[in-house]
Amino acid sequence: MFNNAQDHVLFAARTHVDRVVMEAFAEAVDEMDEGPAKELMDQVCSLYALASIEEDRAWFLEHGRLNTTRSRAVTAQVNTLCQQLRPHVSTLVDALGIPDGLITAPIAQV
Repeated sequence: MFNNAQDHVLFAARTHVDRVVMEAFAEAVDEMDEGPAKELMDQVCSLYALASIEEDRAWFLEHGRLNTTRSRAVTAQVNTLCQQLRPHVSTLVDALGIPDGLITAPIAQV
């Protein structure tokens, strides 16, 4: 029986980790002092949550947890947040300590 539900078990495990990370992220943002840094991290937190939903939208659609209209709205919001965060990419990369050598995508070479 376990093997027959393996896809559901793996999905549940991965989404559990996503939920734990999301809750810790949201809590850390809530504890920040008001200001531009908090606003930026709030957007990043929203992007993390919505990107996770977007990544798994097929599963949510197949199991009736998300309809096509909301699925499209999630993707639209992810795109909007990416556009809003684009001017802050250098700040975010520096804050996360990502070495220059790892920034190889042509879009990162601005």
